[in-house]
Amino acid sequence: MKISIVGTGKIADEVMQMLHKDFAGKIEVTGVFARPQSEEKARELCKRTGHPDAVVYTDYEQMLQECPADMVYIANANHVHYQYALRSLETKHHTIVEKPITTSRVETEMLYDAAIQWGVLCLPAFSLLYMPLYEKIYEILPQLGPVHMVQANYAQYSSRYDRYLKGDIAPVFDPEQAGGALMDLNIYNLCFVIGLFGQPRTMHYLANRGYNGVDVSGTLALHYPGFVATLSAAKDCDGHNFGCIQGEKGYIEIEGSVSVMARMKLCLRGQEPVIYEAEAGRHRLNYEFEQFRRIIDDPGECRINIPLVSRVAQIISMSLERMNSLT
Repeated sequence: MKISIVGTGKIADEVMQMLHKDFAGKIEVTGVFARPQSEEKARELCKRTGHPDAVVYTDYEQMLQECPADMVYIANANHVHYQYALRSLETKHHTIVEKPITTSRVETEMLYDAAIQWGVLCLPAFSLLYMPLYEKIYEILPQLGPVHMVQANYAQYSSRYDRYLKGDIAPVFDPEQAGGALMDLNIYNLCFVIGLFGQPRTMHYLANRGYNGVDVSGTLALHYPGFVATLSAAKDCDGHNFGCIQGEKGYIEIEGSVSVMARMKLCLRGQEPVIYEAEAGRHRLNYEFEQFRRIIDDPGECRINIPLVSRVAQIISMSLERMNSLT
């Protein structure tokens, strides 16, 4: 499979390193798009991550027209995902879009409409949805009986927060570029809950806001029939990261952030806990890119539940749109 990448930020760096380590000879990075001011950074990124033959483009249209690629991976700033993804679909490329796929329901639906029109796929890069332990939750969840509480926390002191406090505002702390804790870390928690339980009845967001109005940390409350989910995320402090689904007969605890899903346990009343662990040493992004690869190279073995991931992306976009209208 051949893939071109849009963006030179942290997630693009992580993906390119992972592809070199885990998919050498299977997934080839053929092109990287960067803004003109980031061209040298892109060249260095390609060399450092093991993709020296990837062509760096500063003209997005030129990359789409010239670069041989089965898929385009959109990994630039949140607020431009829609326009870059739409153009990729219009040029008949399968398209992977980093979270959030867009920040509005209408834009997400327009991307899916474009994918249908041009006969290609538009897939959200919600790594959680492709992880084996997340699939295991579907299997064991009924054992809990009626669910009454769901909690998740993801707190990670941002490497850019000190700069932010000094007035140097990176995109992740710029509300005009869809930055903030909700759009970044809490999306993982939101995906975790919506993928399991669907659309909530109501939602409320309480945020700690910085001097420019961005949510540096906050808690999202989702109300479902019979239970409430409280989802917290922070970029201004560290904390105890976990996920927990609590039912009448027991609970499922995810150790660490739900974005990683490395280890969890099923605790049923009167029984010994059952431990589930992910494959040791396997990168958290490996699972989704293996499925993306199979779409092209081995479609008969592809296990992506496209209706599910599409529906989750739509609900998340609608939720973000709703939260933006309340703030």
